[in-house]
Amino acid sequence: MEILQLRYFFDSAKTESFAKTAEKYMVPPTSVSASVKRLEIELGCKLFDRSCNRIMLNSNGKRLRESLTLIFDELDKMVESLSAPDADTREIKLLVRGMRKKITDYIIEYKEKHPHITFKTIFDSGESNSDSYDIIIEEKSDTYTDLEKFDLYSTRIRINASASNPLCGRKITLKQLCNQPFISIGEQSNMHKLLIKVCREAGFTPNIAVQCNDLQCYGKWISSGAVIGLGREYGETASNGIVHLDVTDFDERQTICCYYKKQAAYVNVANFLEFLKSKAI
Repeated sequence: MEILQLRYFFDSAKTESFAKTAEKYMVPPTSVSASVKRLEIELGCKLFDRSCNRIMLNSNGKRLRESLTLIFDELDKMVESLSAPDADTREIKLLVRGMRKKITDYIIEYKEKHPHITFKTIFDSGESNSDSYDIIIEEKSDTYTDLEKFDLYSTRIRINASASNPLCGRKITLKQLCNQPFISIGEQSNMHKLLIKVCREAGFTPNIAVQCNDLQCYGKWISSGAVIGLGREYGETASNGIVHLDVTDFDERQTICCYYKKQAAYVNVANFLEFLKSKAI
């Protein structure tokens, strides 16, 4: 029984996929499958139930996974204690699905103080292979059950319009916006999904006249008076020609979390996580 063999099982147990484990360790899926099979033979029991092209962790596998969680946690802590900060040359892999401008500013600020640290940063709401990243910046959800997390910020969401919009200064309902043209950041974004949800609950489908994933252009479209759109409360002010509409039945908040792999949170990654915690709003 080898540590790598147990690592293959442990990662496969979390995702119930030999293919994802193989991608992580850059080996063929058959190598992972064969390694787990040898482990099952050594233990004298099945760890996965297999059917067609799917594997499902069984009761034996769950018991082993629980034990290995504690073992690998202690092992990773030991590795961290033996590693000098300057010796950690790992690239920090970061998937950003929210708070893009702020995270960009944070990375620039961090690199000014730690120029030897390198990042692989992906700004993509549609990225499906989230397991490849050490840190994920994403709206709070139940998606990442195997990751640790902390809140980066929580803010109220408002419906924004040009200061010249005739609806400004009036108390209105969502239904009264049914004929208004909207702008959306894109179909994969959380803001888009929220817009669709609240409008449908109010009894209509929003007329999305513009889709734009550039935040500066997004603001310009709203300030021009051509469209209205969702925005974070702290993000827009009347100074740029944008105001919050007083929509009485719209009360939504957004919380963005920092999700991270506990087993990767040492030295470089741990230090950057502490930096992000210090920036939490």
